Amino acid sequence: MILAGATAVVTGGAVRIGREIGRHLAKAGVNVCVHYNSSNTEVAEAVEEFQAFGVRATSISADLSLPVTAAKEIFDHANQALGTVSVLINSAAIFETGRLADTSEADWDRHFNINLKAPFFLTQSFADQLGDQDGHVINIVDWRGEKPIPGHAAYTVSKAGLVAQTKLLAQELGPGIQVNGIAPGAILAASGESEDDFQRRAKLNPLKRTGSAADIAEAAIYLLKSEFITGEIMNVTGGQQLS
Repeated sequence: MILAGATAVVTGGAVRIGREIGRHLAKAGVNVCVHYNSSNTEVAEAVEEFQAFGVRATSISADLSLPVTAAKEIFDHANQALGTVSVLINSAAIFETGRLADTSEADWDRHFNINLKAPFFLTQSFADQLGDQDGHVINIVDWRGEKPIPGHAAYTVSKAGLVAQTKLLAQELGPGIQVNGIAPGAILAASGESEDDFQRRAKLNPLKRTGSAADIAEAAIYLLKSEFITGEIMNVTGGQQLS
């Protein structure tokens, strides 16, 4: 795919991994529609930063806990502001602790709406507006989606669903739309996690170090440029999924 001149929607694109992916896209000449929920200051900074690379950028606030409504709002805005969207990055997610005994129905529904149902209906809207043009979807999944460990029950199962969804929709949407996933490892500290605790996670992978959001963004650019990869989950974990 030729990136320069293309248009992307990046959910959760105002902060963290989504912001870095948006930055790399803008550097590559891609116009970016930044979805956000409540990161008002950050989204204004992101749009200004992306525009400084000479591309068009816009933002739209939408609540992904209402997936069907949010998908329509995001693509209505993106299409009006920037035209047809040929890249969808499903980056927005929530990550909350909870085992079987302390996971409520509300916890479950919140994770599944935002982490799994929203990417599904966003992809549906993406494919509808794309028509017979080619495009790419990249889902930010989690290595624990394929190798679960206890501690984040609703989150992990929702990400496992997103892994399956990635592989399913790659088959359904080919040959015109490629669908892939990126599974980050120790990239950024979780909310409330100290830097010391985060760095201790380096000991859990064969490379004995943590990564950066740029590692994920570079993987996304690689997948977008490829014309012969679909249905794959690229682990960017330092090998943590092997343990």
